[in-house]
Amino acid sequence: MKESLRGPLIAILALIAVPALAGETPVLVAVVSQQAGILSLVDAEAGRVAGEIRLPRVPAAVAATSDGRLLYVTHPDLGLVTPVDVAARRAGASFAVGKEPFGIAVIEDGRALLVSDWSADALVRIDAATGRETGRTSIGRSPAGLVVAARTGYAYVADRESNQVSVVDIATMQRAATIPTGRAPFALALSPDGGELYVANVQSNDLSIIDTASATETARIRIGLMPYGVAVTADGARIAVTSQQSGKVALLDRATRKIVTEMKVGEYPEGAVIAGDRLIVANWADDSLCIVGLLQPAPACDGRVPVAAGPRMMAVVPPARD
Repeated sequence: MKESLRGPLIAILALIAVPALAGETPVLVAVVSQQAGILSLVDAEAGRVAGEIRLPRVPAAVAATSDGRLLYVTHPDLGLVTPVDVAARRAGASFAVGKEPFGIAVIEDGRALLVSDWSADALVRIDAATGRETGRTSIGRSPAGLVVAARTGYAYVADRESNQVSVVDIATMQRAATIPTGRAPFALALSPDGGELYVANVQSNDLSIIDTASATETARIRIGLMPYGVAVTADGARIAVTSQQSGKVALLDRATRKIVTEMKVGEYPEGAVIAGDRLIVANWADDSLCIVGLLQPAPACDGRVPVAAGPRMMAVVPPARD
């Protein structure tokens, strides 16, 4: 993270990596621009901004419902979460969540949210319809990114200042395990089968690979300077990791645990998502998205989309369904 250049961590949400959606090519990618206070809806295939939505200041993380109708955005500085109607291109009424809501995930088919509370060192369950807190559990210090394994009912949270991942049973809202990682874990992504968890460790410049069945770290791979975002292809074969200070994305082979290619993508790349056969990377310092065609023999940034100032967190928006 760009700590030395952009103030306190609570103003920084680079990425809670969003797992790739198997079997479909999403139409839109939601991009949160922190400095501008804008959520952009980007058509990744066409390489253009399809709409912009004004948000309360300093938006951080974003998560989409499985039907593609709603997005939820956290605002750590304000202690708020804002719902966004995708079709209407309109932000709804924000509601208060904890002290500093940071990472976010949608659960129970959109009926509930999980939010990591940075200042309270807690994971909070929220009723999505009312904004009311319905559960809470204490976890490690400064929880940031989180992902949910729907098949097992566990949430994984990167406890940045505790150098660990907390595993939380969503049904009981109790912490089931803690898993040591490298220094300052921040972003996470699950393999499509849920068997592995990938954790970007900002200060130790590496990626932890965790076996979810045994809740143990099985490998740690050196990445570029300040790895900050993680995404996984739909088939699970490739893992993409952004590195802020290197200005690059590394593509790793899951089977061999080796970096197969690195590419320059922009200035301070942070958030990353995979939409179909495209990798989209948010470049915070040059206010752009880099779009990489993963089916190319030598993947490279072959398209750029200008977006509002300070793009960081992204989420794939599934096609709306009835």
